[in-house]
Amino acid sequence: MRLKWILGIIAAVFVGVLVVAYIIAASYDYNSLKPLITDMTKEYTGRELTLGGDIDLKIGLPPTLEVNEVAFQNAPWGSQPQMAQIKYLQVKVAFLPLLRGDVTLKRLILLEPKFMLEVNKSGQTNLDFEAPKEAKPKKSEDTPKNKKQTRFEFEQVEIKDGEIIYKDHQTGKTETLDLASLKLKAPLFGDGADIDIKGSYNKTPFQVKGNIGLLSKALKSKEKWPLKLEARAVKTKVSVEGSIQDLMNARGVDLKVNVEGEDLAQFEKFTGEPLPVKGPFRFSANVVSPSEKEVQVSDLMVVLGESQIQGTVNVTRAAKRPRIDAKLTSKKLDLRPIMAEKKASGGTQKQNTAAGTNKDKVFPAQPFDLKALQLFDAKISLDVDQIIGLISALDNFHSEINLQNGHLIMKPFTADAGGGKFSVTLDLVTQANNARLKTKITAQEINLGEMLKKRGISDGIEGTLDLDIDLSGQGNSVAALMAGLNGYFTANTGKGKIPARYLDLLGADLGSSMMKIMNPFEDKIDRAQINCMVCDFNIKNGMANGDAIIIDDPQKTLISHGTLNLKTEALDFGIDTKPKGGIGTKETGKINISLSKITQPFKLGGTLASPSLGISPERTVSILGKALLGPGGIASLFVSGSYGDQNPCLVALKKAKEDASEGKTTSGEETAPKGSEAKKEEGLGSKIKNLFSKPKE
Repeated sequence: MRLKWILGIIAAVFVGVLVVAYIIAASYDYNSLKPLITDMTKEYTGRELTLGGDIDLKIGLPPTLEVNEVAFQNAPWGSQPQMAQIKYLQVKVAFLPLLRGDVTLKRLILLEPKFMLEVNKSGQTNLDFEAPKEAKPKKSEDTPKNKKQTRFEFEQVEIKDGEIIYKDHQTGKTETLDLASLKLKAPLFGDGADIDIKGSYNKTPFQVKGNIGLLSKALKSKEKWPLKLEARAVKTKVSVEGSIQDLMNARGVDLKVNVEGEDLAQFEKFTGEPLPVKGPFRFSANVVSPSEKEVQVSDLMVVLGESQIQGTVNVTRAAKRPRIDAKLTSKKLDLRPIMAEKKASGGTQKQNTAAGTNKDKVFPAQPFDLKALQLFDAKISLDVDQIIGLISALDNFHSEINLQNGHLIMKPFTADAGGGKFSVTLDLVTQANNARLKTKITAQEINLGEMLKKRGISDGIEGTLDLDIDLSGQGNSVAALMAGLNGYFTANTGKGKIPARYLDLLGADLGSSMMKIMNPFEDKIDRAQINCMVCDFNIKNGMANGDAIIIDDPQKTLISHGTLNLKTEALDFGIDTKPKGGIGTKETGKINISLSKITQPFKLGGTLASPSLGISPERTVSILGKALLGPGGIASLFVSGSYGDQNPCLVALKKAKEDASEGKTTSGEETAPKGSEAKKEEGLGSKIKNLFSKPKE
């Protein structure tokens, strides 16, 4: 009986203490704490905290603290006085830890919280607070053993009608995140907490649902913080599943990420900028980050329409510059959507106008922006079974790219094209925005018709193309690089056919004139037949000199010679056509035509942006002279048919090079001194090459 009395007395005392504590807590004026709270905030942040409403404590298990009309001052340079405003705040505190003097927050409710995050023109954010005053020496009772703790173990969080505005004064952009509701609640049994977020970003709605670990675990670096989330927006689903060992320092990340959407272009609603590609897409990868300085992406798969790419990517940040190592493969890459978008955006002309440069130039003078190549190092390999572009289709593509200290080296990227071989090497050294470039391009027996058929184009092009290009130059823009270009360019084709409509690429006036040259008989033809074509140029200090520009067809031979000044883009070419002896015979059919129509000499002048073609016997003779048109010149090879079974254009090219190396013209005369009108050049060669490489779709 005595024991029962003792237990009863203890229980009565305990209840009495609770009652007394309740009376004291209920009758205490918590508003008297406002000056202490606001003074401490001012001391440690340099900003004013305003508690406009009452501070109430509701006694219960657990006790609840309520505060109304909270406002926190913005930075002096901010666009509005308050950085944060909360209409109503409620916090529930765990009761038992409170008896030990520890504060463990269990529930948080916010109504109409408004936050303004800003970056000024100097790059400073309004989260940069004034440094707190020097802390006072710790007392002996404040040792870690006796130190009071505050824990964030939110088992329930609710936010209603929230808003976060981000304003960047450097770019002038403002972004808004509206939270219609955020609910996080831990189950009565089990681990983690269910989360449900509904809101909009820049007025584009989204929803996030799933399960995450408690915040208390997220703050502990030795415990894995699990998460399983699914987000939906702009007809796209994003799922993330895995764990993070140290959330605060982004270490120990092990996540599976999957993204699927109906149309990638819908992301313009989030980015504010149009994307170059459209259509359904999918992205998946395993992301592992053992430390904050290393990220490993494995099982990478990116699918867009019929294009896909897969592989691994590793990023390390241990050195001065981050390093990217990637090994990527693909069965098919269709680049047409991206390239078509760039073409539709205005191209060079638009860029030049926007940059305030001369809109009458083809080569843009807009300065390079090469800073990105100096921010990181990389080693990337890419193998693709098939690449489809606007005008080409490549098979068995292989390339290796190395970037070190702003020095980009592309080892010979090789590919098969139209039954032939294609190879490119590139060496680019960057310093600030200046580029020093070396490149070599070779193509052997590229069947143009076969390549275009793989591209899905059946335009009736026939013929094979060989290329041999070796160029070098330096400058801070395309225009500057071309102005000092050095190297050579050679292109030649065998027998083939060119659709007549491709001459429209040269422009209405020039195309019409070229049609008269190519088809002097004024027949209605769909395709112009050629026996061969060759364009050969030597380029020195931005001056392109043509060794030979020749187009040979069954009725005539077109021969051109001249210069293209890559600095001024000025054209100066003579063009002459030589009829063949078979005209009017049964070999070519009976044709009634005056030979004057086929032997008119022309001059190609103007600039690359505005070429002009007109009859000019004097200028044509001065440019072409006896070297090409004389009795022993290149033209005689075509008239006499002395080339046998060989490609006549290659024979003529060889002869031109031999004569140039001997310092004599084909007719045996000495070549003109340097600086005279006997200079070689390019110009028309580029235009003729474009007839083959830029078909209209």
